Amino acid sequence: MVIFHFGRHSVPFADIHDIHVEYNYHENEIFIDLELNGGVQMSLNLPDSLTFMEQFVKHIREVKNI
Repeated sequence: MVIFHFGRHSVPFADIHDIHVEYNYHENEIFIDLELNGGVQMSLNLPDSLTFMEQFVKHIREVKNI
């Protein structure tokens, strides 16, 4: 099981139901909102959003064997 770690939190990718990405290309910003099983929503700050995206892209590459 792949687990997303940020700050003092650990969230298994299997518990993530959906993600919402907001970005501002000109400001070099990306923000992630996670929807977890059970309806819990988490809004990540910029550093945690970047950490999530890095780990998520790594996870995609592993799953898709890219």
